Amino acid sequence: MNRAQRLAQRRAMLVAECELQRATLVAQGRQLGVNSGWMKSGEGLFERLQHIPSWASVLLAAVVVLMPGRFARLARSGLMLWQFWRNLKSATDSK
Repeated sequence: MNRAQRLAQRRAMLVAECELQRATLVAQGRQLGVNSGWMKSGEGLFERLQHIPSWASVLLAAVVVLMPGRFARLARSGLMLWQFWRNLKSATDSK
């Protein structure tokens, strides 16, 4: 096998690898789009609840009374998400 054939074979391997990476990236991009859709709808819900604080208070009280253990886990997760979101937003705002 001469040098040109080896280079052609190497190029074909690299092109195939590139196509696989593109397909993986597209699949991950779709999943990211789905996840960001959930974030946007959650953000919209949060903004709506800011205008009606009494409903948010009633909902929070009901969750605390009916499911105290789940509320503690939810509060911990919510705090971590809020801190992550705040850090992410400050990092993107500074750029």
